[in-house]
Amino acid sequence: MDYDLFQSDDDEDILTAFDQATQKLQQDTLQGRMDVDEGDFESANEDEGLELLPEFCCSGRDTFKSQFPSESFLRNGYGQVNPPRCRMDSLCFDFSQGQLTVSSVRNYLNAEACKNVQKLFAAVAGQQHLQSAPSSMGACWFRSRQHVTHFYHLLLWMREERLIFESHLYLEDLRYLLNNQLDADAWKVLYFAENSKGNECQAPAYHLYHGILEWRFLDLVLLFSQQEQDQQGLSQLERTLDDLIVCAAHHYRGKHRPELIHSSPFMCRCTKELWLLLTRLIPLWLAEKDLEFWTLFHKAMQRHKQSHFQGDANGVNLAFHEFYAWLRLGLARLEEYNQEGIHQPECILPSPPASFQTATLLKQFLASQPDEQHRRVYLSLLAPLQLHLGQPDTDVLCQLWEYLHRSLNCNFNAGTELDQLPLTCPSGAAYVERYSKLLSKSQLEDLNLSSFTMYAWMLGRTLRLLPLQGRSNQRQKLLGRIFSKFSAAKLLALNESGIHHVIELFLCLLLSQGEDFGDLAPKLREMLLCLALEKLPPIRRVLVAKGHMALLLLHARHRLSFEDYLGKLLAQLAAIRNEVEVGAIYAGSLQAIFDLADDFNRGEQLLLGPWLTHYIEKSGQASQDRVWQALDSMIIRLDESKTVMMNESGIREGLQHNVLPLLRTQYVSGHSSWLPKLAAKFVSLEKEREREKLMLSFLQGPEPINLAASAQLMLQILEDHHQDIKPSSSVVLQVWVKSLVLLNAQHEAVVALTPHVVRLDEFRQLSIDPAALEGGREPLCAFFGALGRRAQQEEAAAHVRMQLSHKLHAYVNHFELWLPADRLRSEMGTRFYSFLAIVIYNCPSLAYVRSKPTCFFHLAMVRFLLTTQLQAGNAPEGRLPQMVHKIFPVLLQGIGRLPYRTDAYVSKTLEQLVQHWTPHFSFSPSAKLVARPYATLLQADQDGEITQHVLQLLVTQFLVVQRRKAGPHAGLVITILQQLVEATPREQAEQQLMTFLQAVSMPLLEHVMFVDELEHSRGQVLGLYRVLAAHEGFKRSVPLKELCCTQLRSLAEKHLAHCTYFYFQMLIKLAEVSADLVAPILPFVKEQAKQVELKRGAGEDVGIRKCLQRLQQVLS
Repeated sequence: MDYDLFQSDDDEDILTAFDQATQKLQQDTLQGRMDVDEGDFESANEDEGLELLPEFCCSGRDTFKSQFPSESFLRNGYGQVNPPRCRMDSLCFDFSQGQLTVSSVRNYLNAEACKNVQKLFAAVAGQQHLQSAPSSMGACWFRSRQHVTHFYHLLLWMREERLIFESHLYLEDLRYLLNNQLDADAWKVLYFAENSKGNECQAPAYHLYHGILEWRFLDLVLLFSQQEQDQQGLSQLERTLDDLIVCAAHHYRGKHRPELIHSSPFMCRCTKELWLLLTRLIPLWLAEKDLEFWTLFHKAMQRHKQSHFQGDANGVNLAFHEFYAWLRLGLARLEEYNQEGIHQPECILPSPPASFQTATLLKQFLASQPDEQHRRVYLSLLAPLQLHLGQPDTDVLCQLWEYLHRSLNCNFNAGTELDQLPLTCPSGAAYVERYSKLLSKSQLEDLNLSSFTMYAWMLGRTLRLLPLQGRSNQRQKLLGRIFSKFSAAKLLALNESGIHHVIELFLCLLLSQGEDFGDLAPKLREMLLCLALEKLPPIRRVLVAKGHMALLLLHARHRLSFEDYLGKLLAQLAAIRNEVEVGAIYAGSLQAIFDLADDFNRGEQLLLGPWLTHYIEKSGQASQDRVWQALDSMIIRLDESKTVMMNESGIREGLQHNVLPLLRTQYVSGHSSWLPKLAAKFVSLEKEREREKLMLSFLQGPEPINLAASAQLMLQILEDHHQDIKPSSSVVLQVWVKSLVLLNAQHEAVVALTPHVVRLDEFRQLSIDPAALEGGREPLCAFFGALGRRAQQEEAAAHVRMQLSHKLHAYVNHFELWLPADRLRSEMGTRFYSFLAIVIYNCPSLAYVRSKPTCFFHLAMVRFLLTTQLQAGNAPEGRLPQMVHKIFPVLLQGIGRLPYRTDAYVSKTLEQLVQHWTPHFSFSPSAKLVARPYATLLQADQDGEITQHVLQLLVTQFLVVQRRKAGPHAGLVITILQQLVEATPREQAEQQLMTFLQAVSMPLLEHVMFVDELEHSRGQVLGLYRVLAAHEGFKRSVPLKELCCTQLRSLAEKHLAHCTYFYFQMLIKLAEVSADLVAPILPFVKEQAKQVELKRGAGEDVGIRKCLQRLQQVLS
């Protein structure tokens, strides 16, 4: 269109109008100064109008909660039928008010407005064809747009000034121009012309787009301001709606499907404001025709489908309905704005269901065979209309159920990675928690949820809303439609996905109930019971069990009796032989059910049945711990005084008959830390006269695998149940001693128990400094050392020692059961054998009771130190020789404090210890290490009595010569004896060597005499004497040398007459080793030789003479 068509033909008319208006204005002003009482028309006009004219100012892409600026139409009263008039001086024209009253001026402005519209269209078209306008033009686009908008405001003023006909002509010109220019191609360029800079943007497309929004709106306001224009206004309104929908459609095509639920269908807030103005004004404009916004919108959408979504293909229909739902939701959300344009979603009044046509459109959508992703997005766009922006439409839920129930066995998989994750929850409690959280959400915008889950959520939320709206009858109708689709046969035909969907449906139904829960729950549980476990494969059994546990938890939460229900569940479990996988689901709900119990009168006692015992026996450690924890929590609730026990007998019977026997077994064979806690609680629950018996059955029975169990149990009793249970001091000390043996003094249980022990009167009587228990010394040594010293006090009478002996045996009661057989080779075995030695060393007179086979001493020997296998010649296992080797000198010293010479049993025990253990000390190639027990004994024995006796036993048993052959262990014993000599310190040499020679010298010399000359042991003994003779202590000691001479003389008197040759051979060999040992007795030997010759009566014996001659030669 040519710009010149709108130019004035007579410029003189315009100049004349300027002069006339100016002169009139000057006269009016002068008249106003002369008469102050007359109002100033211009001032009054200024006061009545808007100082700042509204306009659209963009802020970029629209959001759900965007606010409208102060210069918006809505905030300036344009949401009313009669908007406020503008102040004439606010218009951007270069004319005064008086000049604007001139027709020629208005004609000029109309022409300028049309010219500016064409300029903007031409500029946008130039950009489209990459023809950039001069940069100087950039700043004038807003001015051009503003000129047109202000001209519309002038037309509004003209209507009020009764210039209707003239304004109608101008309006027709502009409308004709805009309608001809705005086609589909134009909107493709303009729909995205938003900009965050607002009206400072210099892009012509931005100003044209926002100008069109302003001009279309003001055009409609002008049209509907006169009733005779209603038909034309309706036509223009429909055209405006069509154009706005075209813009929204272009915006929709730029979105990915998942983006729809999080994005606004309006390109910018200016578009949103125009939509909002239309939703407010259309009911006012068309009130007489009884037309509403939604009616016009739905018609516009059908026109849009015919022109832009042509074809009957499912893909086209799905895209249209998706776009339809998106735009419909965006328009419905406009109701969240109040009259002033402020976003206040809490003040919304739900629209009736017919407004949105949700049921009709949903039916068309479902008929187009949508895939899962289409369904998820569509339901996300539908849900707010159902639950917040409109009143719930039960027909929508019925249609969805009719569609979805046929696909219960499907996964509703949308093909994403998240859909490959497991559908099901790990337990019944997890199901309840998941769907409780789900229903607590007022909005659901998570496309990772399946369409069926979305439906279940909508169903639950709707069932909550219907009673509040007085529509309970529709609720019952809806439930009836759902239940009609279930039969026993259909339920049994469900696969894993189908069972999961039924569970989530039932849970959403139940969680949506209030007071009616008790009416609906029995129906649902009976339907779920139709899925009999014995008729299902294992995987489905587990899933059904989760559903049952979820329903059971809801029964408990609503304080409904579930005894009958639980009985049927346990019967089904028994029918599949208490399958562990299903039992695990049942057991996983124990904690939650017990936590919800207040009087335990709803059937909780059935949970303590035989099935639980079977499950615990077959399950792993972690599963057992969860059950123990649940039982512990339940017993705590039983102990609470505020708990009113209506079914106490049933609960206690279940605990006593089913749980306690299992607890006894598990206490011994289990590692769980919950077992001692439960044992303590069971003791506290027992009748008062039976408590001690039950406690001792735990403490003094077979030793638990958990070595800290006894200490933990005693701590629970002393700290948490001290008011109900009073254990005796001996029991506490026994547990403490056992814990020290099996654990160590640094173990946390022992550390916690020690303060309780220190406060006992029995412990205080021993006068043990508590600090001694905290130092580096072994507490066992301090304790038994104090006990032994108490028994050895001179004033201690026999009956006092007897009492102390009884106490000792109480402290170590059943010690033979403490050490597990599989722990013998561990560090614990070393501690245990050290414990045996500590007791025997410190308390020998208390540990040994004559003729009492159950005394500590006897049990220690027969069970650990002198076992039947050892005495039968079987080699001890593992590290046992090393452990006994370590404690051997301590044992021997302890026995040395007993009457080992007069008591036959003690004497025999000592003899057997030496006999059976010495051969097994050869586990090391180090002779010094092998001899260490006897060397330690020799050095520690002050008077040498027990050492001498032990060495005599050693040589008597192992140096015996039979048929001139040495025993198999003679070499070992001689090596040990030689090490004793070598290890004797110079300072204590005389005393220790005296003990040594008194015990072993004569048997050693006799061994040299009678053993074959080729035997290795003969050379070993002579080597021993060589070491002895070279010892500094022996060299300086006259008594030792005299002792040796005396022993040689005794041997001469004993053996010279009958074993002359052997005796002289021994002396000769000994003289070769050390002449000093033999030289002093040479005269005595000669005298004895003469006496032998005399007794024989044959004169001089040539053999004796030759031996004497040979001896003299060696000594010389």
